[in-house]
Amino acid sequence: MKRHKILLLNPPGDQRYIRDYYCSHVSKANYIWHPYDLFVQSGILGQDHDLVALDANIDNLTFEQAAQALSRMDFDAILMLTGAVSWKNDFSFAGKYLQGKTLIASGDVTVANGRDLLERYPFLDATLQDFTLPAINQFLKIKDQCQGGIPDTSEPIPGLLYRNHEGNSIEGPIYPAYGKYRHPVPRYDLFPWKRYRVPHARKIPFASIMTDFGCPYHCSFCITGNFGYRMRDIDNVAEELAYLKQLGISDLWFKDVVFGVNKRHYNELLDLLTDGPHHFRWATLSRVDIVTEDLLEKMARAGCHTIQFGVESADESILESIEKGISPERVKEVFRLCRQLGIRTLAHFIIGLPGETLESARKTIEFALEIDPDFASFNVASPRLGTALRQEALEKGYIPNELTELDNSITFPTMELGTLSREEVWRLHHEAIRRFYLRPHYLWRRLVGVRSARELGNSVFEGANLLKHAVRSGIDPADMVEV
Repeated sequence: MKRHKILLLNPPGDQRYIRDYYCSHVSKANYIWHPYDLFVQSGILGQDHDLVALDANIDNLTFEQAAQALSRMDFDAILMLTGAVSWKNDFSFAGKYLQGKTLIASGDVTVANGRDLLERYPFLDATLQDFTLPAINQFLKIKDQCQGGIPDTSEPIPGLLYRNHEGNSIEGPIYPAYGKYRHPVPRYDLFPWKRYRVPHARKIPFASIMTDFGCPYHCSFCITGNFGYRMRDIDNVAEELAYLKQLGISDLWFKDVVFGVNKRHYNELLDLLTDGPHHFRWATLSRVDIVTEDLLEKMARAGCHTIQFGVESADESILESIEKGISPERVKEVFRLCRQLGIRTLAHFIIGLPGETLESARKTIEFALEIDPDFASFNVASPRLGTALRQEALEKGYIPNELTELDNSITFPTMELGTLSREEVWRLHHEAIRRFYLRPHYLWRRLVGVRSARELGNSVFEGANLLKHAVRSGIDPADMVEV
């Protein structure tokens, strides 16, 4: 098998973009975490090929600066991240500076609109539909064997959408509903891993890690439920944990979408974290209808310091319409339990979902103040590509069909609901942020909760950068105060 020289690229942009795990948005406070898709692929591709990497996003490189950096690198193939928030920007850069190389793209927009992208951009060779699979290795091997073309007689490559030698799009099988997977340990040495930051990390540097892929739930606004659900072998996880400890990392972010959903898998993981040779402090994501008091107690003993929960709305009819499957009463109970156990909480809310009214939005804001999480993320509803919410928005005329650049973090609302104007949704979004984060009670709690000078410095850094972004955007900084 020919040994290729592959570039792992997080491309430059006109803003600081987060492209990660088939999700993309603009950073709210200039924080940026690991492009974990590239990290996973670095382990997989590094077994058979030589790798270089460029995270142009973390350095805020311009197109020209990124091109200069690439001119000093030797590579013949590229895995480039992209996303619904930035794809026009990303392919503009690729079309100008990356032609003549084998180009494979990965991101939420490639999962939803991969065929359209292959047709639109003749210099794009393939899209990676599952970053946990060795699809690129197989693709390059077949291309080499067939002198650059993929014959239409070859078996479709799992996890990849690509062209054959006749120019026809071939989509390999993806997203097995259940099963196990494993992958080699990521190559942290290729990336500026000490510089990534996220508000809820207790210590910097921290590491991102996954012990499953996909989600067994199907919330209408989220694409992750389309991926099926697979669990990573625990011995493979243990291998990566040992490597991270060798690097001196003690703080982790488990990027599993619903931590605890499979009892056997997560009991094994928690036993490893509690009784194994390496101990960490860590954050993760879960659902209030999955965590029990026993599970939360075990997570706390195993080092869990923060859990993110999707609360979304306090209006039960809206929760039902998005197929969330939770109740506000259960949210209150779980947040109370976390507080008792000393586990911090990060609550995600969405303003402007179909059916939203001034009354329901204000109810959600009041609910956020009542449950009083340690962190809150207030987002505007975004009809993301590949989701049931987008299909509903198209059918009901909330958005035009050509709307493909989407962001739910700080971009102006895109849906015209009828019950609330986009301007009203935007004002309510800012009101939520202002009312939550400018409370004296909240500011005092954050101050006394600081555990180290580094954590204090991290909070000051994030706040200062968010205010700087607000000034550049022409937004009233008082409306943008957030961790």
